[in-house]
Amino acid sequence: MDKVAAITEVQRATEAAMAAVVEYLESDQTPTAERAHEIIDEVLAAHGCESPKQHIVAGGTQSAEPHEEGKGPLQPCHPIVIDIYPRSKNTGYFADMTRTVCIGEPSAKLQQMYETVLAAQQLAIAMVAPDVSCIDIQNAVEQHFKRAGYETRGAGTEFPFAEGFVHGVGHGVSKELHDKPRIGRNSKDILQVGDVVTIEPGLYYKNIGGVRIEDLILVTEDGPKNLTRFPKSLII
Repeated sequence: MDKVAAITEVQRATEAAMAAVVEYLESDQTPTAERAHEIIDEVLAAHGCESPKQHIVAGGTQSAEPHEEGKGPLQPCHPIVIDIYPRSKNTGYFADMTRTVCIGEPSAKLQQMYETVLAAQQLAIAMVAPDVSCIDIQNAVEQHFKRAGYETRGAGTEFPFAEGFVHGVGHGVSKELHDKPRIGRNSKDILQVGDVVTIEPGLYYKNIGGVRIEDLILVTEDGPKNLTRFPKSLII
């Protein structure tokens, strides 16, 4: 099995786990991050995959920290960031996908954040092509957020900034979860045919929480090919 086919297979397992978590959030009256994590592991195991680097189900203001794995009750009307990045036990390849959802009606601020992040992702995906400089994609997304009025500010610990668009647009995925090419600040990488990269812009504010949307994109001679089939909808 070649790289793209192997990664796509893991991505389908990722989507199955995401669908199971969303169904759980829709149906349970008192959902928790702990049970959501268990569901992810159960579905991935059934598809021959594992999560050596864990996964994220972070609700409310917990989701303002991009790598917060999440714990406790998942409340209505607040963002829930679900990031699943498993590895195939058979091939050793990873996949990666994030969705942000809200149980019930989101606030106007959260809805606007989501729409702005989705537009940023669409912008970045459209730029994916051979010989494109990764820093150009990063800069385009940063400018998009600035034009939309989203300020990036503060000193971060794990990331350069504390709030706003605090991380890079994406990274390569293969037998390493975070591989080259890196689409981020100070990157010198150039996209090449055959690269599989994440496109995952996000916004994070401590008084609201976070929004991140992530797909896996294959660089082809004709531009981007999205390997992710899972729908994007904030309200569930």
